[in-house]
Amino acid sequence: MQQPGNGPSIRDIAQIAGVSTATVSRVLNHKGGYSAETEQRVLAVLEANGYIGNMAAKTLREAKSKTIGLILPNIDNPFYSCLAYHIESMLYEKGYSLLICNSAERLDKEVAYFRTLIGKHVDGVLCASPLAGFPENFPLHTMPVVCIDRIPGEERTIPCVVNDDYAAGKCATEHLIRKGCRKILLVTFHVQGQTAGWNQRARGYLDALEENHIPADRNYILERPGREAPSQEFEILVRSFLREGRFPLDGVVGTSEAAAIGALFALKDRGLRVPQDVKLVTFDNTLQSVLTQPGLTSIDRKPQLLAQRAVELLLEMIAGNPPQRRIHTVPFELVARDSSL
Repeated sequence: MQQPGNGPSIRDIAQIAGVSTATVSRVLNHKGGYSAETEQRVLAVLEANGYIGNMAAKTLREAKSKTIGLILPNIDNPFYSCLAYHIESMLYEKGYSLLICNSAERLDKEVAYFRTLIGKHVDGVLCASPLAGFPENFPLHTMPVVCIDRIPGEERTIPCVVNDDYAAGKCATEHLIRKGCRKILLVTFHVQGQTAGWNQRARGYLDALEENHIPADRNYILERPGREAPSQEFEILVRSFLREGRFPLDGVVGTSEAAAIGALFALKDRGLRVPQDVKLVTFDNTLQSVLTQPGLTSIDRKPQLLAQRAVELLLEMIAGNPPQRRIHTVPFELVARDSSL
């Protein structure tokens, strides 16, 4: 049987290499039962003839595609790009391919991608899109699913790998309070659903204020509605806040690097210096936090550890081993830089 594109079949490879088709199959699937010399000869023939295995047929035979889907909210976000890099690297070492889907923070795209991945018979899905909830009767149990950076409230059986966003929001705010800040602006993202990480960070911010006897003021919470480019929209929000001039300001917590960078541009435009006039803390600790001037104090959410635990959980589920608990928490670390000195 010819493979797609009229390339050589496994029978052709066996004939050229002078071995049986069973031996070629064992070499392709790393099943052993052949000498090192035979392996090298078969691999050389495979490479010389441009053999590409028929994965569709293999999927039907083994009921495994060796493919994982990854749904991200924004591929352009350096944090999610880093997360995808670590996930792909780990899965490749385990013999899996990765299909990356960008939901653009839209529920309709997320649902469409789930349906597409189910149709492609992927072995499982890692979902890092931060949307709250799934449509009623959505077939999530068709395949193993692990959520990253997200705890969907309606679906209480899907395992989740997250940071403690409440503790991280509280840590960021307390850091500014220890630096002498009392009028602290929270620049965040408007998310529906009480389980979204951004909402947990806001709770941590509010509790840090209360525990330090600083009155909370709703005017000091700015939420991006999500229509334009993130940094630009955050900059517009902070510019508007500063333009009114009614509220003193000495600190900013940005729940993402986009929020912090937008705030930084707005502060500079207003003639406010960071950190001399206003101190700033953000989240994610990607290269943007290092290269921005001044360097941004940032909550490092350990994307490599998030990726590792999520991949481990998903592969365990694919192997038929259900997780022992639902929520798996990865530690975070505050990395201090010039923006909060």
